[in-house]
Formats: sequence, C-alpha cells, structure tokens
Amino acid sequence: MVDSNTNNIENNGEPTQCLIAGGGIVGLVLALALHKHLGITPEIYEKAHGFADDVGAALGMYANGLRVLRDIDPSLMRAVKAQGCPYVYRRWERHDGTEIATASEDVLCPEDKELCSIGIRRWRLQKVLYDAVVAKGIPIHFSKAVADVAERDDDDLIQVVFEDGTSRLTEVLFGADGGKSAVRDIVAKGTFSLDYTGVTCLMGMSDCPSPREGISFPSSVSTQCHATYFPTGENEQCFQIYFPIKEGESDKTNWGNLSPVEGKQEFAKIAEQFEKDGWHDRYVEPLLRVEHAVRVGFCLLEPRLNKWVYGRKGRIVLVGDAAHPPVPFVGQGAQMGVEDAGTLTLLLKALCSRKAGTLDLGRFGDAMKVYERLRIPRTTSMLDCSKEFGSLQESRTKADHCPLDEQLIQGEVLLNDTLLVMLPGARFNYRDDVASALVEAQGLWGSSKESFEDMMREGESLFDEEGYDEDYYAQ
Repeated sequence: MVDSNTNNIENNGEPTQCLIAGGGIVGLVLALALHKHLGITPEIYEKAHGFADDVGAALGMYANGLRVLRDIDPSLMRAVKAQGCPYVYRRWERHDGTEIATASEDVLCPEDKELCSIGIRRWRLQKVLYDAVVAKGIPIHFSKAVADVAERDDDDLIQVVFEDGTSRLTEVLFGADGGKSAVRDIVAKGTFSLDYTGVTCLMGMSDCPSPREGISFPSSVSTQCHATYFPTGENEQCFQIYFPIKEGESDKTNWGNLSPVEGKQEFAKIAEQFEKDGWHDRYVEPLLRVEHAVRVGFCLLEPRLNKWVYGRKGRIVLVGDAAHPPVPFVGQGAQMGVEDAGTLTLLLKALCSRKAGTLDLGRFGDAMKVYERLRIPRTTSMLDCSKEFGSLQESRTKADHCPLDEQLIQGEVLLNDTLLVMLPGARFNYRDDVASALVEAQGLWGSSKESFEDMMREGESLFDEEGYDEDYYAQ
C-alpha cells in the first residue's frame, strides 16, 4: 500500500489548496469528503513509511460516524461495514459470566438500521479508505513527518517543512496527525500538556470466535480491572483490558505495539490470573490465542484546547485527535474525528465554495468560526460522557460500589433500553448541527449571501452529486 512516488514531491511548483497532515482514518475521510463535495483534490502527508495489513487492534464504528461515510458515498459506507462485524447486543456482565443487563444495539440508531454499529480492525478500515483515496487520484506521501509550520509574510501561504528536509506550500493546512500531533505542538505550543490519565489498556486480537453475539463489558472485583470484548469478524474478536496504574508506576517507554513474543507472554500472565480469579472461559480463551497485542496509556490535553484554528488568516485547522485526544470507553474517539471532517466539509461547501474545485478563502475564517463553535462543545461533551462511563466501569471493580453500580445499569437499561451515556454519541446527526448553524449564519453574514435559501441549497447539493463507482467497492 506504499505510494511509489513518496519521495518525489515537487516543492517549486504551484502551492496546493489544501494539505492534510496525517493519513490516518480522519485524514483519509477528510480528503474523500473534500474531493467528493467540493471537487478539491487535497494532498496528504503521512509520517508512517506505509500502511501494512494485519497489524494493530480494532475499534467500533457507530451511526454518527457511518453517516458521514454514507454522505460521501453509500458504497463507501457499505464497503466499510462489509469489513466489520455487527454488534447486535450490548452486554454488561461480571467476570464469571453472570449477566447484569443486555441491550439491543439497534436502539442507538432506531430510525436507520443501516447505520447499526460494528466492530472492525483498524487496518481494514484504513485500507478501505486508502483504496478509495487512491482510486480518486488523491496523492498521499509517506515518510513525511511534520517538523515545522510557517506562514509567509508576502503571500500568506503556509510552508510545511518535513523532517526529511523537504517542504510544501499550501493555502490551507489541516492538522489531522493524531493525539501526538506535531502540527498542534507547533501552533499551540505552551498552551497545554498531554497528561496521563492513570489508566493503561492492554488490547489484543484473537482468532477465537465470540461465543455470543454482541459487545461485552465484564468487570471483576477480585482482579480489580474491567474489560471490553467485541467481534470484528466471524472468527475474530478484539479484547481490551483496563488497569488503573499510577503515573509513577506506568512505564511509558513500553507503550505501543508488542512483539508477538511479548504479547503472548503478557496475556499468558493475565490469563493465568483470570483463571485463578474465576473469569469465565469465554474471557480467558481469547487471551491465550492472542495474535496482535498493544499496550497504551490514555492521555488527555490539560487544559483542553479552547481554539482549534490558528495562524494570522486562520488557515491552520486542527481536526480529530489532534484537537481532542479521547478516552475510549464509549467508542466515540474516531467518530468525533469523522464528525469533524463531515462538519468542516459542509461548512466549506455552504460558505466558501462558489464553483467546484476552488475555495473562497475570503470567507474561510467565517466558516472556521462556526466549526469551532459547533465542534468544541460537541467533543467536550462526548469526552465527558466517555469519562463518565469509564468511571462507572472502574467503580464496578470496587466491592463497596459494585452492587449499587449493577442496580444503576439494570435500571437504566430497563427504562431506556440502554445506558443513557451511549445515546448522545451514536444518535447525533452532524448535518442537523450544520443546518442550525447556517440558520444562525444567515443573521450574521446575510449581506454576503443572496439569501438563506441559497445557502441551504448549496449545503443540500452536497448530497445530490454522482456517487462513487459501485463496481469498484464490489470487488
């Protein structure tokens, strides 16, 4: 999957309109959305040497993220869903397999079953998006880690310098380079720190099929940890085990992918402890058949960023984890970045696009003000939801709290068909958010647009264009 032209970048030609730093999930979605809805072909620069198959762990894709993919093209969304496995049920259990409560997963998308959540290997999701990017002729350059960002005084262009000494000029820079964003570190230097939360997760993939449909959340008072198990294929599942480890006791040098030997050794120890503590076999067996293992400590920005748009002209924009690193407990980390990409695209189409393939940069700043006003509160709220559910799961590992927590879960599922903390994520429709903002924008900038109806027609035309090649995704 490596681009053969990775190191042959022309630095002396015309500047690009849009440069995306980061070729992960969010960067790829943003590139596809810009290309489809605005006719813009951005350039992607990714620090990795290439994308490899069959590595890393997995994630969930929920209705709010899948909706953005479907709005790019229904075939793209279907291709992603074909690579994953539906959750069907959401189960809260004790470590010995005792059921606390079970919810049907379709309650998260009651009016659109096509958007029901799935588990998917990260590399498979990235490959579908990458293949779509290549098919559309969007250039992606590997081994391009950002080293510096500078605005030129004479023409307001942004010069992005890479660690290999090359550089590229662009009119707009989107920083989608992840939780350890180099773009963020440069433009927002000194305004935050990336602090460890006190929770370390060991996650892995197993070729062991899940014996029961759904995503499960077992917790253990005896082991004093909690976990998540979810299917990613017919004969494959992902497991994530969360341990509270204090700052001074966490070895940050060992975060990242574990070697096959390290992974098997690490999970063999955990499996042995689980067996002693009475964990059900369906939670132990996958650990003994681990194929890919990752250790990660969750970190958050302190304080959270109160602005995501930087530069004299406001043309350096943070997107996804670069703006808001997540904690994973409600599965909304990647979804927030995908929502960012969808929201950005709709706002640019409605406020900054007069013809396909060009941006009206005179109004780019206006669009980005709306972007911040919509997305900062949204991602802040979802981060709080995730921390709330993580605290509940951690509380379930304490003997003096567990019975009350179980009653709380049972009561909420009985009354609401799922935990309330899950609803604000999956049921959110980013298009409604943008539509409301455009109504408000009519009052703010009505003099620069013929009418509010024009603005809405431009926004709605996003979804009236010709789709991607259905046959391509059927391959």
